[in-house]
Amino acid sequence: MALRGTLGDFALTDILQLIGLQRKTGLLVLRRNDEEVTVGFESGRVVAAESSARPLELKVGQLLVRSGKLTESRLSEALKIQQETLQRLGHVLVRRGWVERETLSRHLQLQITETVYDLFRWRDGEYDFQPDRRVEWDRELVIPVPSETLLMEGAQMVDEWPLIERVIPSRAAVFRPTAAAAKVLATTVDVKEARGSVYDEDFDFGFLPENPLEEEATGRPRYSDQEIAVLRWIDGKRTAGEIAELSGLGSFDTFKNLARLLEVKLVELAHEGDDGETIRASILVASPLPARVVLTVAALLTCAGAAVLVRDLSSLRPRSDEWFAAPASFAPAEWMQEMAALDASRASRSAARMERLEHAARAFAMDAGRWPQNASEMVERGFLDPGTLVDPWGEAYKIDISSGEITIAESSGHGGTTPARRRAELSEVEKALVP
Repeated sequence: MALRGTLGDFALTDILQLIGLQRKTGLLVLRRNDEEVTVGFESGRVVAAESSARPLELKVGQLLVRSGKLTESRLSEALKIQQETLQRLGHVLVRRGWVERETLSRHLQLQITETVYDLFRWRDGEYDFQPDRRVEWDRELVIPVPSETLLMEGAQMVDEWPLIERVIPSRAAVFRPTAAAAKVLATTVDVKEARGSVYDEDFDFGFLPENPLEEEATGRPRYSDQEIAVLRWIDGKRTAGEIAELSGLGSFDTFKNLARLLEVKLVELAHEGDDGETIRASILVASPLPARVVLTVAALLTCAGAAVLVRDLSSLRPRSDEWFAAPASFAPAEWMQEMAALDASRASRSAARMERLEHAARAFAMDAGRWPQNASEMVERGFLDPGTLVDPWGEAYKIDISSGEITIAESSGHGGTTPARRRAELSEVEKALVP
Protein backbone atom coordinates (compact mmCIF):
# COMPACT_ATOMS: atom_id res chain seq x y z
CA MET A 1 0.00 0.00 0.00
CA ALA A 2 1.35 3.40 -0.99
CA LEU A 3 1.37 5.88 1.86
CA ARG A 4 2.28 9.14 0.22
CA GLY A 5 0.59 12.52 -0.08
CA THR A 6 0.02 15.83 1.69
CA LEU A 7 -0.90 16.51 5.30
CA GLY A 8 -3.86 18.50 4.04
CA ASP A 9 -5.42 15.27 2.76
CA PHE A 10 -4.20 12.83 5.41
CA ALA A 11 -3.37 14.11 8.89
CA LEU A 12 -0.29 13.05 10.86
CA THR A 13 -2.53 11.38 13.45
CA ASP A 14 -4.00 9.16 10.72
CA ILE A 15 -0.55 8.29 9.41
CA LEU A 16 0.83 7.35 12.83
CA GLN A 17 -2.28 5.37 13.67
CA LEU A 18 -2.13 3.41 10.42
CA ILE A 19 1.58 2.61 10.81
CA GLY A 20 1.06 1.61 14.43
CA LEU A 21 -2.02 -0.54 13.90
CA GLN A 22 -0.45 -2.41 10.99
CA ARG A 23 2.88 -2.75 12.81
CA LYS A 24 4.78 -1.42 9.83
CA THR A 25 8.57 -1.07 9.57
CA GLY A 26 10.18 1.65 7.49
CA LEU A 27 11.00 5.33 7.26
CA LEU A 28 8.44 8.14 7.29
CA VAL A 29 9.78 11.26 5.56
CA LEU A 30 7.97 14.57 6.03
CA ARG A 31 8.88 17.79 4.21
CA ARG A 32 7.75 21.37 4.69
CA ASN A 33 9.49 24.31 3.03
CA ASP A 34 13.22 23.72 3.63
CA GLU A 35 12.77 21.35 6.58
CA GLU A 36 12.81 17.57 6.39
CA VAL A 37 12.00 15.24 9.27
CA THR A 38 12.53 11.48 9.19
CA VAL A 39 10.86 9.11 11.63
CA GLY A 40 11.98 5.49 11.79
CA PHE A 41 9.54 2.71 12.67
CA GLU A 42 10.07 -0.91 13.61
CA SER A 43 6.94 -3.03 13.97
CA GLY A 44 4.83 0.08 14.41
CA ARG A 45 7.02 1.60 17.11
CA VAL A 46 9.10 4.76 16.75
CA VAL A 47 12.80 4.02 17.11
CA ALA A 48 14.37 7.11 15.54
CA ALA A 49 13.46 10.67 14.61
CA GLU A 50 15.62 13.45 13.24
CA SER A 51 15.07 16.89 11.77
CA SER A 52 17.29 18.58 9.22
CA ALA A 53 16.99 21.64 11.42
CA ARG A 54 18.71 19.87 14.31
CA PRO A 55 20.84 16.72 13.81
CA LEU A 56 20.05 14.38 16.70
CA GLU A 57 23.49 13.37 17.97
CA LEU A 58 24.97 16.86 17.71
CA LYS A 59 21.90 18.28 19.45
CA VAL A 60 22.22 15.81 22.31
CA GLY A 61 25.94 16.53 22.63
CA GLN A 62 25.29 20.26 22.88
CA LEU A 63 22.58 19.71 25.49
CA LEU A 64 24.92 17.59 27.59
CA VAL A 65 27.47 20.41 27.51
CA ARG A 66 24.94 23.10 28.37
CA SER A 67 23.51 21.06 31.24
CA GLY A 68 26.98 20.53 32.72
CA LYS A 69 27.13 16.78 32.08
CA LEU A 70 29.91 17.05 29.48
CA THR A 71 32.72 19.51 28.78
CA GLU A 72 33.23 21.30 25.47
CA SER A 73 36.68 19.78 25.07
CA ARG A 74 35.41 16.24 25.55
CA LEU A 75 32.57 16.79 23.08
CA SER A 76 35.07 18.07 20.50
CA GLU A 77 37.33 15.09 21.11
CA ALA A 78 34.39 12.67 20.88
CA LEU A 79 33.29 14.20 17.56
CA LYS A 80 36.82 13.79 16.24
CA ILE A 81 36.88 10.12 17.30
CA GLN A 82 33.47 9.64 15.70
CA GLN A 83 34.73 10.96 12.36
CA GLU A 84 37.80 8.73 12.49
CA THR A 85 36.12 5.51 13.63
CA LEU A 86 32.55 6.01 12.30
CA GLN A 87 31.22 5.01 15.72
CA ARG A 88 28.06 6.59 17.06
CA LEU A 89 28.76 9.66 19.15
CA GLY A 90 26.85 8.21 22.08
CA HIS A 91 28.93 5.04 22.09
CA VAL A 92 32.12 7.09 22.12
CA LEU A 93 30.93 9.12 25.11
CA VAL A 94 29.78 6.07 27.08
CA ARG A 95 32.81 3.88 26.36
CA ARG A 96 35.16 6.68 27.35
CA GLY A 97 33.24 7.06 30.59
CA TRP A 98 32.48 10.72 29.88
CA VAL A 99 28.70 10.32 30.11
CA GLU A 100 26.61 7.74 31.96
CA ARG A 101 24.64 5.39 29.73
CA GLU A 102 21.35 6.16 31.50
CA THR A 103 21.85 9.92 31.14
CA LEU A 104 22.62 9.65 27.43
CA SER A 105 19.71 7.28 26.81
CA ARG A 106 17.33 9.67 28.53
CA HIS A 107 18.50 12.63 26.43
CA LEU A 108 18.28 10.63 23.18
CA GLN A 109 14.79 9.41 24.04
CA LEU A 110 13.61 12.92 24.85
CA GLN A 111 14.97 14.39 21.62
CA ILE A 112 13.29 11.67 19.55
CA THR A 113 9.88 12.19 21.13
CA GLU A 114 10.22 16.00 21.02
CA THR A 115 10.96 15.79 17.28
CA VAL A 116 7.78 13.76 16.73
CA TYR A 117 5.68 16.04 18.93
CA ASP A 118 6.86 19.04 16.91
CA LEU A 119 5.24 17.42 13.87
CA PHE A 120 1.81 17.74 15.48
CA ARG A 121 2.16 21.50 14.89
CA TRP A 122 2.47 21.08 11.13
CA ARG A 123 -0.65 22.07 9.23
CA ASP A 124 0.79 21.48 5.77
CA GLY A 125 3.58 19.56 4.12
CA GLU A 126 4.24 16.32 2.28
CA TYR A 127 4.72 12.83 3.66
CA ASP A 128 6.16 9.65 2.19
CA PHE A 129 6.33 6.34 4.05
CA GLN A 130 9.08 4.13 2.63
CA PRO A 131 8.76 0.52 3.88
CA ASP A 132 11.80 -0.56 1.86
CA ARG A 133 14.15 1.88 3.61
CA ARG A 134 16.41 0.42 6.28
CA VAL A 135 16.01 2.14 9.63
CA GLU A 136 19.24 2.84 11.47
CA TRP A 137 18.77 3.19 15.22
CA ASP A 138 20.70 2.68 18.43
CA ARG A 139 19.38 -0.54 19.96
CA GLU A 140 21.55 -0.13 23.05
CA LEU A 141 20.38 3.34 24.02
CA VAL A 142 16.91 3.85 22.51
CA ILE A 143 13.70 2.30 23.81
CA PRO A 144 11.05 1.89 21.04
CA VAL A 145 7.94 4.01 21.62
CA PRO A 146 4.53 2.67 20.48
CA SER A 147 2.76 4.95 18.00
CA GLU A 148 -0.35 4.80 20.19
CA THR A 149 1.58 6.36 23.07
CA LEU A 150 2.76 9.25 20.91
CA LEU A 151 -0.78 9.77 19.61
CA MET A 152 -2.29 9.95 23.09
CA GLU A 153 0.36 12.27 24.47
CA GLY A 154 0.41 14.38 21.32
CA ALA A 155 -3.38 14.79 21.45
CA GLN A 156 -3.24 15.98 25.05
CA MET A 157 -0.46 18.41 24.24
CA VAL A 158 -2.35 19.88 21.30
CA ASP A 159 -5.42 20.35 23.51
CA GLU A 160 -3.56 22.03 26.37
CA TRP A 161 -1.05 24.15 24.45
CA PRO A 162 -3.53 27.01 23.86
CA LEU A 163 -4.07 27.31 27.62
CA ILE A 164 -0.36 27.30 28.37
CA GLU A 165 0.29 29.86 25.63
CA ARG A 166 -1.87 32.38 27.43
CA VAL A 167 0.40 32.17 30.47
CA ILE A 168 3.78 31.80 28.75
CA PRO A 169 3.89 34.17 25.75
CA SER A 170 6.71 32.52 23.78
CA ARG A 171 9.69 30.19 23.89
CA ALA A 172 11.85 33.32 23.89
CA ALA A 173 10.27 34.62 27.11
CA VAL A 174 12.68 35.05 30.01
CA PHE A 175 11.71 34.50 33.64
CA ARG A 176 13.50 35.44 36.84
CA PRO A 177 13.20 33.86 40.28
CA THR A 178 11.58 35.82 43.09
CA ALA A 179 12.94 36.16 46.61
CA ALA A 180 10.65 33.32 47.67
CA ALA A 181 12.34 31.00 45.17
CA ALA A 182 15.71 31.32 46.90
CA LYS A 183 14.13 30.25 50.19
CA VAL A 184 12.47 27.25 48.56
CA LEU A 185 15.70 26.07 46.92
CA ALA A 186 17.66 26.62 50.13
CA THR A 187 15.31 24.34 52.07
CA THR A 188 14.87 21.70 49.34
CA VAL A 189 17.09 18.66 49.78
CA ASP A 190 17.38 15.25 48.16
CA VAL A 191 15.30 16.19 45.14
CA LYS A 192 15.68 13.43 42.59
CA GLU A 193 16.48 14.40 39.03
CA ALA A 194 13.37 14.81 36.92
CA ARG A 195 13.27 12.25 34.16
CA GLY A 196 11.41 11.75 30.93
CA SER A 197 7.77 12.70 30.58
CA VAL A 198 5.16 13.07 33.29
CA TYR A 199 3.27 10.27 31.51
CA ASP A 200 6.02 7.82 32.50
CA GLU A 201 5.39 8.41 36.20
CA ASP A 202 2.65 7.11 38.50
CA PHE A 203 0.12 9.85 39.03
CA ASP A 204 0.06 11.07 42.61
CA PHE A 205 -3.62 11.59 43.45
CA GLY A 206 -2.54 12.99 46.81
CA PHE A 207 -1.02 15.92 44.98
CA LEU A 208 -4.37 17.39 44.03
CA PRO A 209 -5.36 19.58 47.00
CA GLU A 210 -8.49 21.70 46.64
CA ASN A 211 -6.25 24.69 47.19
CA PRO A 212 -2.89 24.21 45.38
CA LEU A 213 -1.29 26.63 47.84
CA GLU A 214 -2.44 24.74 50.90
CA GLU A 215 0.44 24.13 53.29
CA GLU A 216 1.43 20.78 54.70
CA ALA A 217 2.10 20.10 58.34
CA THR A 218 5.59 21.47 57.77
CA GLY A 219 4.13 24.89 57.10
CA ARG A 220 5.57 24.98 53.57
CA PRO A 221 3.70 24.73 50.25
CA ARG A 222 4.10 21.51 48.29
CA TYR A 223 6.34 21.48 45.24
CA SER A 224 6.90 18.53 42.94
CA ASP A 225 10.31 17.28 41.86
CA GLN A 226 9.59 18.55 38.35
CA GLU A 227 8.75 22.04 39.60
CA ILE A 228 12.01 22.18 41.55
CA ALA A 229 13.92 20.83 38.54
CA VAL A 230 12.54 23.64 36.37
CA LEU A 231 13.05 26.27 39.08
CA ARG A 232 16.76 25.43 39.35
CA TRP A 233 17.34 26.52 35.73
CA ILE A 234 15.57 29.88 35.97
CA ASP A 235 18.12 32.69 36.31
CA GLY A 236 16.67 35.73 34.56
CA LYS A 237 18.79 35.05 31.46
CA ARG A 238 17.73 31.70 30.02
CA THR A 239 14.69 31.60 27.76
CA ALA A 240 11.75 29.29 28.34
CA GLY A 241 12.88 27.22 25.36
CA GLU A 242 16.39 26.81 26.78
CA ILE A 243 14.98 25.77 30.15
CA ALA A 244 12.82 23.16 28.40
CA GLU A 245 15.94 21.66 26.82
CA LEU A 246 18.08 21.79 29.95
CA SER A 247 15.49 20.47 32.41
CA GLY A 248 15.24 17.13 30.63
CA LEU A 249 11.45 17.29 30.77
CA GLY A 250 10.68 18.48 27.26
CA SER A 251 8.71 21.55 26.24
CA PHE A 252 5.22 20.50 27.33
CA ASP A 253 6.04 19.41 30.88
CA THR A 254 8.49 22.27 31.38
CA PHE A 255 6.00 24.95 30.38
CA LYS A 256 3.28 23.30 32.46
CA ASN A 257 5.50 23.40 35.54
CA LEU A 258 6.63 26.91 34.69
CA ALA A 259 2.98 27.98 34.71
CA ARG A 260 2.64 26.50 38.18
CA LEU A 261 5.73 28.42 39.38
CA LEU A 262 4.19 31.61 38.03
CA GLU A 263 1.00 30.81 39.90
CA VAL A 264 2.71 30.43 43.26
CA LYS A 265 4.87 33.50 42.58
CA LEU A 266 8.22 31.73 42.69
CA VAL A 267 9.08 33.21 39.29
CA GLU A 268 8.00 36.26 37.33
CA LEU A 269 8.21 37.35 33.71
CA ALA A 270 11.36 39.38 33.03
CA HIS A 271 10.58 40.03 29.36
CA GLU A 272 8.70 38.31 26.55
CA GLY A 273 11.68 37.95 24.21
CA ASP A 274 12.62 39.72 21.03
CA ASP A 275 11.92 37.20 18.29
CA GLY A 276 8.18 36.84 18.81
CA GLU A 277 8.45 33.06 18.49
CA THR A 278 5.27 31.54 19.83
CA ILE A 279 5.25 28.24 21.70
CA ARG A 280 3.58 26.60 18.74
CA ALA A 281 2.41 27.67 15.31
CA SER A 282 -0.89 29.23 16.27
CA ILE A 283 -2.36 32.63 17.06
CA LEU A 284 -2.21 33.58 20.72
CA VAL A 285 -5.45 34.57 22.40
CA ALA A 286 -5.03 38.08 23.73
CA SER A 287 -6.97 37.73 26.98
CA PRO A 288 -4.85 36.42 29.85
CA LEU A 289 -5.73 33.22 31.70
CA PRO A 290 -4.59 32.60 35.29
CA ALA A 291 -2.06 29.82 35.61
CA ARG A 292 -4.29 28.10 38.13
CA VAL A 293 -6.87 27.45 35.41
CA VAL A 294 -4.25 25.66 33.31
CA LEU A 295 -3.10 23.38 36.09
CA THR A 296 -6.46 22.76 37.75
CA VAL A 297 -8.24 21.82 34.51
CA ALA A 298 -5.44 19.50 33.37
CA ALA A 299 -5.07 17.81 36.75
CA LEU A 300 -8.81 17.46 37.32
CA LEU A 301 -9.45 15.87 33.94
CA THR A 302 -6.51 13.49 34.41
CA CYS A 303 -7.73 12.48 37.87
CA ALA A 304 -11.34 11.96 36.81
CA GLY A 305 -10.30 10.08 33.68
CA ALA A 306 -8.07 7.70 35.64
CA ALA A 307 -10.85 7.13 38.16
CA VAL A 308 -13.28 6.17 35.40
CA LEU A 309 -10.66 3.77 34.03
CA VAL A 310 -10.50 2.09 37.46
CA ARG A 311 -14.28 1.88 37.40
CA ASP A 312 -14.28 0.25 33.95
CA LEU A 313 -11.65 -2.29 35.00
CA SER A 314 -13.68 -3.27 38.04
CA SER A 315 -16.47 -4.50 35.71
CA LEU A 316 -19.06 -2.01 36.88
CA ARG A 317 -21.87 -1.25 34.44
CA PRO A 318 -20.97 1.59 32.01
CA ARG A 319 -23.66 3.84 33.47
CA SER A 320 -22.82 3.08 37.09
CA ASP A 321 -21.50 5.86 39.29
CA GLU A 322 -21.09 3.62 42.34
CA TRP A 323 -17.36 4.25 42.39
CA PHE A 324 -18.07 7.92 42.97
CA ALA A 325 -20.16 7.59 46.15
CA ALA A 326 -20.13 10.85 48.08
CA PRO A 327 -18.41 10.77 51.48
CA ALA A 328 -20.64 11.73 54.39
CA SER A 329 -18.47 14.78 55.02
CA PHE A 330 -19.20 16.29 51.59
CA ALA A 331 -21.43 19.34 51.56
CA PRO A 332 -24.08 19.49 48.77
CA ALA A 333 -22.19 22.24 46.95
CA GLU A 334 -18.98 20.21 47.00
CA TRP A 335 -20.84 17.13 45.77
CA MET A 336 -22.31 19.09 42.85
CA GLN A 337 -18.84 20.36 41.96
CA GLU A 338 -17.48 16.81 41.93
CA MET A 339 -20.35 15.60 39.73
CA ALA A 340 -19.81 18.53 37.38
CA ALA A 341 -16.15 17.56 37.16
CA LEU A 342 -17.18 13.98 36.35
CA ASP A 343 -19.48 15.16 33.56
CA ALA A 344 -16.75 17.43 32.19
CA SER A 345 -14.34 14.50 32.18
CA ARG A 346 -16.82 12.28 30.36
CA ALA A 347 -17.50 14.99 27.78
CA SER A 348 -13.76 15.39 27.21
CA ARG A 349 -13.25 11.65 26.79
CA SER A 350 -16.24 11.42 24.47
CA ALA A 351 -14.76 14.12 22.24
CA ALA A 352 -11.46 12.21 22.15
CA ARG A 353 -13.24 8.97 21.21
CA MET A 354 -15.15 10.67 18.40
CA GLU A 355 -11.86 12.01 17.08
CA ARG A 356 -10.34 8.51 17.16
CA LEU A 357 -13.39 7.15 15.32
CA GLU A 358 -12.94 9.75 12.60
CA HIS A 359 -9.22 8.99 12.23
CA ALA A 360 -9.89 5.24 12.17
CA ALA A 361 -12.55 5.61 9.47
CA ARG A 362 -10.22 7.72 7.31
CA ALA A 363 -7.35 5.25 7.78
CA PHE A 364 -9.66 2.34 6.92
CA ALA A 365 -10.76 4.11 3.72
CA MET A 366 -7.19 4.77 2.59
CA ASP A 367 -6.18 1.19 3.34
CA ALA A 368 -9.22 -0.64 1.93
CA GLY A 369 -10.11 1.74 -0.89
CA ARG A 370 -13.64 2.13 0.52
CA TRP A 371 -15.37 3.44 3.61
CA PRO A 372 -16.31 0.93 6.35
CA GLN A 373 -19.86 -0.41 6.12
CA ASN A 374 -20.14 -0.37 9.90
CA ALA A 375 -18.03 0.43 12.95
CA SER A 376 -17.37 -3.24 13.67
CA GLU A 377 -15.34 -3.50 10.46
CA MET A 378 -12.79 -1.05 11.87
CA VAL A 379 -12.45 -3.20 14.99
CA GLU A 380 -12.11 -6.43 12.99
CA ARG A 381 -9.30 -4.95 10.89
CA GLY A 382 -7.45 -3.64 13.92
CA PHE A 383 -8.08 0.07 13.43
CA LEU A 384 -10.00 0.49 16.68
CA ASP A 385 -10.40 -0.95 20.15
CA PRO A 386 -14.00 -2.14 20.80
CA GLY A 387 -14.30 0.25 23.74
CA THR A 388 -14.03 3.23 21.41
CA LEU A 389 -17.38 2.39 19.76
CA VAL A 390 -19.39 3.49 22.81
CA ASP A 391 -19.39 6.78 24.66
CA PRO A 392 -18.44 7.08 28.37
CA TRP A 393 -22.14 6.63 29.23
CA GLY A 394 -22.21 3.23 27.49
CA GLU A 395 -24.14 4.17 24.32
CA ALA A 396 -22.97 3.53 20.76
CA TYR A 397 -21.87 6.41 18.55
CA LYS A 398 -23.60 7.19 15.26
CA ILE A 399 -21.37 7.44 12.19
CA ASP A 400 -22.57 9.07 8.98
CA ILE A 401 -20.40 9.42 5.87
CA SER A 402 -21.95 11.53 3.12
CA SER A 403 -20.49 12.81 -0.14
CA GLY A 404 -18.95 15.82 1.54
CA GLU A 405 -18.31 15.14 5.21
CA ILE A 406 -18.03 12.59 7.99
CA THR A 407 -20.10 13.02 11.15
CA ILE A 408 -19.60 11.20 14.45
CA ALA A 409 -22.32 11.83 17.05
CA GLU A 410 -23.47 10.63 20.45
CA SER A 411 -26.73 8.67 20.38
CA SER A 412 -28.45 10.91 22.92
CA GLY A 413 -27.85 13.89 25.16
CA HIS A 414 -26.77 13.37 28.74
CA GLY A 415 -27.99 15.44 31.65
CA GLY A 416 -30.42 17.28 29.39
CA THR A 417 -27.70 18.44 26.99
CA THR A 418 -27.72 18.24 23.20
CA PRO A 419 -25.86 15.17 21.87
CA ALA A 420 -22.28 16.09 21.04
CA ARG A 421 -21.11 15.60 17.47
CA ARG A 422 -17.96 15.92 15.40
CA ARG A 423 -18.05 16.98 11.74
CA ALA A 424 -15.16 17.07 9.28
CA GLU A 425 -14.94 17.69 5.56
CA LEU A 426 -13.68 14.95 3.27
CA SER A 427 -10.78 15.44 0.89
CA GLU A 428 -11.34 14.95 -2.83
CA VAL A 429 -9.68 11.54 -2.63
CA GLU A 430 -11.96 10.51 0.26
CA LYS A 431 -15.07 11.82 -1.51
CA ALA A 432 -14.34 9.53 -4.46
CA LEU A 433 -14.58 6.51 -2.13
CA VAL A 434 -18.13 7.33 -0.97
CA PRO A 435 -20.57 4.90 -2.70
